[in-house]
Amino acid sequence: MIKVGVIGEDPYDTKAIINLLKKRHTSVGFKQLGKKLTGCSLDSEKFFKTISLDMDDTISVVICTRDLDGFDSQVEKLKARQAWFDRLNDVLGEKGIFLLNIFELEALILADIESFNLDYRVSINFRGDPAMISDPKGLLQSNTRKAKKTYAVSHCPSVFDKLDIDIIERNCRYFRVFLRDFQKRIASL
Repeated sequence: MIKVGVIGEDPYDTKAIINLLKKRHTSVGFKQLGKKLTGCSLDSEKFFKTISLDMDDTISVVICTRDLDGFDSQVEKLKARQAWFDRLNDVLGEKGIFLLNIFELEALILADIESFNLDYRVSINFRGDPAMISDPKGLLQSNTRKAKKTYAVSHCPSVFDKLDIDIIERNCRYFRVFLRDFQKRIASL
């Protein structure tokens, strides 16, 4: 069995990505790394030390996910995130693959909004590129505020468990690129 580590800004994010990828990659074992370090602590020396301790020889690939918190046209933000990934990938022994979420992970929910609508019993009408929404989390929260269930970040793992990976791949360009690279890496092992 191929073992894949997952690093992210929040344990909810990493679990959500695992839930989504398990739909297509049933023979892959996923492991959350650096679970106790979140947000801006991912830029700290403690984070890089923790990750080097969490790594083991059985992990073949590590998905490194971060939010850009900006549009992909913001070159300085892109350079900073790429520099972070390059440093982390060095710690990982070049086993990393980068999933850079434009703005926030919740953009992937917008890519399969119908699944979300069914789960929350709302009718958010979204079409287009989810990477162009500057506050996808806020959009989901404001549209569920009066619903029986208001969206919260802690819901990500269960929401992603209900999303259709094929629809997300079709509707989200940056996820499509990541998924293609991830599948190539897995196939090469």
